[in-house]
Amino acid sequence: MKNLTKLAAASLLLTASSLTYAATENVIAEVRWVNPITLTETNALQFGLLSTAAVNNDVVSIDTASAVTDTSNLVVGGTQAAAAITVTASASNTIDIIVNNVVNGTGYALGTFVCSYDGGAETGCLSTMSVTAVASANLAIGATLTADGNDVEGQANGSFDVVVAYQ
Repeated sequence: MKNLTKLAAASLLLTASSLTYAATENVIAEVRWVNPITLTETNALQFGLLSTAAVNNDVVSIDTASAVTDTSNLVVGGTQAAAAITVTASASNTIDIIVNNVVNGTGYALGTFVCSYDGGAETGCLSTMSVTAVASANLAIGATLTADGNDVEGQANGSFDVVVAYQ
């Protein structure tokens, strides 16, 4: 019984001393609810009708305002226009926009992508572009088409992905 009493006393002393060195901190769990981002293509990137007389490195560019630069005189008709996507997101949050997974069409390569979000300044978007979201805005996308000299008559659609994510 004497040993049991000593053991209980030692246990009580150990428990009391460990409480002396204890501390408590209340930690906040932060959450901000946002609407899912939705993207709706309203216009494809359109280079129109281009001449099969294109040679390697002939270039046609379309900016975000659909202005065309055609120093090689490749455009022979059709519609030229920047791509347009409606971006819907929770306003006042930072979103990142990037163009990736570019697939070239027969006879050309796509590159030098530029974007304009909600009528803002045009900027490159092959690397991440960060902007403050509005509830719904237009994302205009322009690019450069560089001929490779291997064009053939007919449809030659390429494609690219536009990724928009909350930061």
